[in-house]
Amino acid sequence: MGIQSGAGLLDGKVILMIGIGPLMGQAVARIAAAEGAKVAVAARSRDTIESLATEINAAGGTAMAVQCDVTDEATIKAALEKVTAEFGIINGVFYNAPFYDHAHDGLDIDPELWKTTMDINLMGAIATAKYTVPAMIENGGGSFVFNSSAAGKYADGIRLGYSVSKAGLDAVVRHIARRYGPDNIRANCLYPFVMPVEVPAEMTRGFTDLTCLRRSGTPEEIGNAAVFLLSDRSSYITGEGIHLDGGLFSRAHWPEMGQ
Repeated sequence: MGIQSGAGLLDGKVILMIGIGPLMGQAVARIAAAEGAKVAVAARSRDTIESLATEINAAGGTAMAVQCDVTDEATIKAALEKVTAEFGIINGVFYNAPFYDHAHDGLDIDPELWKTTMDINLMGAIATAKYTVPAMIENGGGSFVFNSSAAGKYADGIRLGYSVSKAGLDAVVRHIARRYGPDNIRANCLYPFVMPVEVPAEMTRGFTDLTCLRRSGTPEEIGNAAVFLLSDRSSYITGEGIHLDGGLFSRAHWPEMGQ
């Protein structure tokens, strides 16, 4: 990946990425760097973020790695301070730290698992915004993009805690948009559909056949949308939950006659 200097969508902006998984998180970081941003990649695993930052820098971009545990508010605050000292005030945040509580397939709640789910999917996002918003206000605005899930909107027979945490995250998005809109701070969330490559082909088809496009999205497709929302090109979009799912939730999932 070669990165060319020029007028990109995020030229001159400092973008913080929290939660750098092998799919969407890394794709957003690479695309943001290619669009001219100074990218700070934050996660609990130092190896992952250092490798990604090294790759981006070697390609001509600007990136730094900062270790951060989203279940520990003090490390979030410290990470933000480190990024600001190195790159300047943060202009945009992509929050992508996920935890899937597959053990919660009913109302029999495990308190420890429930707390972990809320700490990672919800409270970490709130703490990140809490420590980022004041400097954004002083700097004239900013943009948050939270990776949410349609599980927070639609019935899910499993992952109760995950669904509740994502519904809460959607409420946080609306709160930030409403409360800090006058300060030119925007907040949006994504409902992506990307099948991991390790999922068996038969299971993948079972899901992709439910989409209008009959395929999974790619990390790069999600990344392009996230970068657009972090950029000034989306300056009038806020408080929204955007489906990036190939039409998965725009069609009724009952048997179609003649197909």
